[in-house]
Amino acid sequence: MKTLLLSIFLLIGAWAVKAQPLETQKRQVPVVVPLEKAPELPAPTKSNTQPFSVGAKLPPYQPSFANPSEKSIDFTGKSNLVHRKIELNPRTNNFGNQKEDYKAVKGDQFFGDFTNNGDFVNVYCRDFAAIDGDRVSIFVNGVEEVRDVFLVGEFTGFRITLKPGFNSIEFLALNQGESGPNTAEFQVLDDKGKVIERNRWDLATGSKARIVIVKDH
Repeated sequence: MKTLLLSIFLLIGAWAVKAQPLETQKRQVPVVVPLEKAPELPAPTKSNTQPFSVGAKLPPYQPSFANPSEKSIDFTGKSNLVHRKIELNPRTNNFGNQKEDYKAVKGDQFFGDFTNNGDFVNVYCRDFAAIDGDRVSIFVNGVEEVRDVFLVGEFTGFRITLKPGFNSIEFLALNQGESGPNTAEFQVLDDKGKVIERNRWDLATGSKARIVIVKDH
């Protein structure tokens, strides 16, 4: 009996030893061999530009008016528009040094009408007496073209474009200065520099000196 049992155990042990390599062989993971070696990609080149780079320095902002070579608006009165340049004179600060011993004319003064077919006229005016703060505004056909001009000893010029028909140019006395009345010498020149009219006014505050330029065509 013992011999039979021993034989059975030996047979079972032998069968177990033979079965283990088969089971191990079934559990092995197959090795995948690549068909070809993949080509290597070229290394990325380093770019000099760095968008969105933190701390990158931008070129300094240059506003358009900072470039002196660019054409800008002319505020000196040298353009073709109505001139509004006021030239100062050393006598400007000497108010009341000269006395005007005549009274202002109450009412407006008319200096006549003149025919001229130029494109524009240049009007010049200055205080020929004491520089006492006389101020005027200039109207063309009832429209204020130049506001509050301070009259000094030097001529101040204004260019006024002529329209077909009547061009009524009026100088409104805004005040009479320190010594009164509102005094000025004026000149009107055509677009070729020829004098159309030259005269003087003496105005009370609110009065006007008027000249008319008629353009036929």
